[in-house]
Amino acid sequence: MRRTQPSPFEMPDDSSIIQFSANGRKKQKEEMRKYLALPIGEKTSHTARMRAKLKNELVGDPKEEEEEKEKKRTLKQSKSNLTVPEQTSGKRELKVFPMKRENITKHSKYEFLSMERQKAVLELSLIAKRSEILKIDRAVMKEEKQLRELEKNIERQNQRFEEFLKENERKSVEARTLFEQEDKSKQEKNAEIKKLTAEIGIIKREIFGFEETLMDYKRYKEFLHCLSPPEWQEEQKLKALKAKEPSDKDGEENQEVTLQNDLERKASGSDRETSSSAHLSDPSTKDSSDYEDDPELYFTDPQQLLDLMAELTEQNLSLIQDSVRVEEKLEELQHSIEATRREIDEDERQIKVQINEVKQRMDREKARAAKLQQKVQLHTSLSTEERDAMLDALSEKVAKVHRSCVDDRMTNLSTFEKVANIENCMLSLLEGLESIPGETLESMRKIKESEKRTRQREEKLREQKEKQEERMKRYLERSFSDSKKKVCIVILILIDLFCEGNIQTEAFALHFPTSCGYKP
Repeated sequence: MRRTQPSPFEMPDDSSIIQFSANGRKKQKEEMRKYLALPIGEKTSHTARMRAKLKNELVGDPKEEEEEKEKKRTLKQSKSNLTVPEQTSGKRELKVFPMKRENITKHSKYEFLSMERQKAVLELSLIAKRSEILKIDRAVMKEEKQLRELEKNIERQNQRFEEFLKENERKSVEARTLFEQEDKSKQEKNAEIKKLTAEIGIIKREIFGFEETLMDYKRYKEFLHCLSPPEWQEEQKLKALKAKEPSDKDGEENQEVTLQNDLERKASGSDRETSSSAHLSDPSTKDSSDYEDDPELYFTDPQQLLDLMAELTEQNLSLIQDSVRVEEKLEELQHSIEATRREIDEDERQIKVQINEVKQRMDREKARAAKLQQKVQLHTSLSTEERDAMLDALSEKVAKVHRSCVDDRMTNLSTFEKVANIENCMLSLLEGLESIPGETLESMRKIKESEKRTRQREEKLREQKEKQEERMKRYLERSFSDSKKKVCIVILILIDLFCEGNIQTEAFALHFPTSCGYKP
């Protein structure tokens, strides 16, 4: 069989490229695993490994060489076997030998050509590999040069970084010492501030206490000044006004002196301390001048003040008693005013009720007058016969009312007398109603209203019952008039209604035939 060798000038397909790259990655991983598993003494650099790999590719693995040797050995053995055939006898063996010889020569030629072709391919691959090796050597030299430059740069950067670290450490030490000094000075200042604040607080408390005592003394002074007589107060005011005039003159002179001192200080350029001390000395002198003289008091002996206080307390007690009496009178007046107000309100309410009653009576009288006027007009418009008939009807109605309200006996009184008796009876009843208390009247009104409601309810029930009876009559009439309906169903309905009591016996007997066996 002729073996087909892969052409080195043909591009492989995508699947073979992917498989080749995957195999290469696996091989690299295995090599890296083997390299990591080696001891430290046997490990080499990347460049040394790449060079050894290229050498093996160029020279060839010893395993592959051994395989080639074994192939050659097998070929020699096969040739020897072919060249030295078994010595057989007969014409057949002589005929087979030249045929085998021709096959051997053809096979050897084919192998020779294939070997030459492989040799050419190997030479081409060697040339390509050598060019690649040269390129790789140049790239390696370039990379080594770059690595050396990078190492030099890294060394320079390391030196600079070390110098930077030293400088940074020196600055940090200086900053730490400066920070410690600042912290120490800050703590000292804080302690001093706390001490000063404590002293300021003590001074403020003292000032507050002095101010309170001063206010107390001022109140005492005002109190004593108020207790003193008004003549003495006027004298003190005049003295104060007289003493104020020279003090104003002294103040103007002091202002002129201070202005001159300021001008001299600006001209000579003296320190601020002297000016401040001069300015501070002026108010101190003023304060001292103000408080040099002791305040004059009207009371020279404490007993005078005690006597005055006792007199004032007596006056206060008398005033308190007077105020209590006035308050009692005021309360009495308020009670009386409240009582009169209530009475006035009650009178107003009664008057309003009376006014409403009078208005209602007036309305009723007006309505009655209108009715009477209508009746008079009707009476005038009617003829004598109609008038007599109407008067007879009115007299009958008046007699009926008289019998039911005044006297149920037969009397020979005229119609006007009967009307007068009815009016007298109504007036007496109204007076009796007014004399009845309000609670009983209200209870009677409620009873009447409840009776009225019950009558209305009974009337409504009676009307409903009448309507139901009429409805049942119509239903029975329709049922009997309709010949298509069965009689037995109608009879059953009527019996049920009669048992429930919704229909009277007369109506049942009227519409129910006697032939059915019903006897009322």
